[in-house]
Amino acid sequence: MDKVFKVALFGMAANEQKTLGSIFKLAASRSRKYALVGQADSASADIFLIDVDDPKAIAAWKSFAAENKGGPIVKVTKRAVKARPNETILRRPLTLKRVLEILDKVTIDALKYVPELVVGAEDQELDAAANEALKDAASSAKQASKSNIKAMVIDDSAAVRKSMEIQLGLFGMNIDYAETGEEALEHAKTSMDYDIIFLDIMMPGIDGYKVCKTLRANKHFKSTPIIMLTGKGSRFDKLKGTMAGASLYLTKPVEQEQLQAVIKKFLPDIEQTS
Repeated sequence: MDKVFKVALFGMAANEQKTLGSIFKLAASRSRKYALVGQADSASADIFLIDVDDPKAIAAWKSFAAENKGGPIVKVTKRAVKARPNETILRRPLTLKRVLEILDKVTIDALKYVPELVVGAEDQELDAAANEALKDAASSAKQASKSNIKAMVIDDSAAVRKSMEIQLGLFGMNIDYAETGEEALEHAKTSMDYDIIFLDIMMPGIDGYKVCKTLRANKHFKSTPIIMLTGKGSRFDKLKGTMAGASLYLTKPVEQEQLQAVIKKFLPDIEQTS
């Protein structure tokens, strides 16, 4: 799914603004697109580029930030400085590769946008750029600060578990994994503090319906969100999942934005802990 991220500038010479505009036009065929917004529309921007070599630009940003809720910022400089934790530096000169790499990383780290991440799309063919984005997302998920949110992913597919590891990891979740229903129920005996559970239906041994019913019979999981992620998408299957106690039934492949919407629905405070 394509998305256009609005970029606001604070400072930056006219030639650099023109360079950025040209870079964004050249990158218009990518899934991540970028567009410059004028100063009057800065409040609507997703990403902010600040010329930290220019004191006037820094002052303008501080004045803006005092009255507006800003998004992730990128500090633009010609100096060879090492980025501190939670700081993003874009070095001059502004080349196409350098600009896109930095902005793509911001969309993954700060905005959690990874359209290449589709849960259950095991036969999906990815180009080099998509593979690189997934590598960046996996790295970001490992480096994300941990929250107090705990999840369990129950699925016999290694590809699905890896996709969920990245997706949930971007939110800083602590995750337990189970490849079978029996293993999931063993986890449930020792860990009764799961905030959300993702459950496949077709697994070796006990199927997902049985696992869901068993969990719901335990007082510790009466109200825990249980999300069924499965390739069985008929109306009957969905009804059966609901009767088993599933909070929601999603048919694979599940795109990232769909999964994130579910996470935010059942864990409304998740962004505060990401």
